[in-house]
Amino acid sequence: MAMEQVGKWEQAIRKSDNLVVQVVSNVEDVTLLQPEWESLRKRCRGSIFSSFDWSIEWLRHFNQIAQPRVITIEEEGELVGLAPFSLMEHRAMGIRMRKLSMIGNGVGVAELYDLGILALDNRDDVIDAIIDAIDDLDWNILHLNELRDDYVNRTIYQQVAERWDADEIVQIPCPRTNIPRIDEVIDIASSRTRRTIRKVLGELERENRINYRIVDLPQETSEAAEIYALQHIERWAEKGGSIFGNENLSGFLQSVMRATAEEGRSTIYEVWIDGTLASQMLCLDDGDVMRAYRIGMNNRFAEFSPGNLVAAYAMKRAQDAGFLQFDFGAGPEEFKYRLGAKDVPLIRVQAKRGTVRAVAKISSLPGLKQLVDRSGVKDQALRAFHR
Repeated sequence: MAMEQVGKWEQAIRKSDNLVVQVVSNVEDVTLLQPEWESLRKRCRGSIFSSFDWSIEWLRHFNQIAQPRVITIEEEGELVGLAPFSLMEHRAMGIRMRKLSMIGNGVGVAELYDLGILALDNRDDVIDAIIDAIDDLDWNILHLNELRDDYVNRTIYQQVAERWDADEIVQIPCPRTNIPRIDEVIDIASSRTRRTIRKVLGELERENRINYRIVDLPQETSEAAEIYALQHIERWAEKGGSIFGNENLSGFLQSVMRATAEEGRSTIYEVWIDGTLASQMLCLDDGDVMRAYRIGMNNRFAEFSPGNLVAAYAMKRAQDAGFLQFDFGAGPEEFKYRLGAKDVPLIRVQAKRGTVRAVAKISSLPGLKQLVDRSGVKDQALRAFHR
């Protein structure tokens, strides 16, 4: 479908008399979407990671490598569909890689999760319009990672698989626990974890060695997030390095936690032992779910399992505040299950077309597979696909 100028955005197409499809491709114009974006997200029950505030902060901090390609669907002036994409480009073995991903996920760091494409009332005509707009964008790798497993995103996958060379859908574990309404919150943990937490707490409390701190003011939240990043760098110094060596990521964390605190939706829980910060949990208020976005600990206090202590404290605060669920974030780390979490799977949608698809096809032909493997083209293409 040919692109034409419609409305105030740089790129736009008119889908029909009823739906107007537009593509917003610079950060300045994305900022104009805030009220409509948030209204639609709340009506579609999108996660906090799909919110305007988190998306715009991510774009601002990673604008050197990711450019917005936000698809909007309007009907009679009302926003009824939103696909918050970003586009990244680089070259591998002379191949121009253009990867279309969700805003917040795709650069290898600061990966947000429980993301999604929004369509009011799960409307199929809105989903169709989004797919048509995706087709018009200039990409050869589609990498939509850690999506919410719902009707809209499943339908997107089905249509992607019909149009392009798509991988099988991938499920990603995202452990979450239901918070008990009456019982002690740590009763949902494994018996060994319960015993360990109670034993350590008993010893530290008897000796007056443990204190707790709640950080929820914007400036203090930003400062606490900076400390989290510094401790992460220290903890991973001898394990291959920390992702927070990336200044963009550290800046993003501080900015987004402050912005969320200004709305009263972020809290950092801290455990202090012997007057020193031992562990932190960066938590977000997302409706009836408290999300543990990041958890960190000081290696000096490893013998006390301070990560478990701060998790138990945050879960207790969530229970007291009336949250129904506690989300530990994407990834199958064992401690999450020991604290009573069960998987709520997310999904990954991947597809390729153009040159990248051709490389994948060539590499599978008899007689050429070894040549392509030796040249490294396939490996570099695959690394770009999964980066």
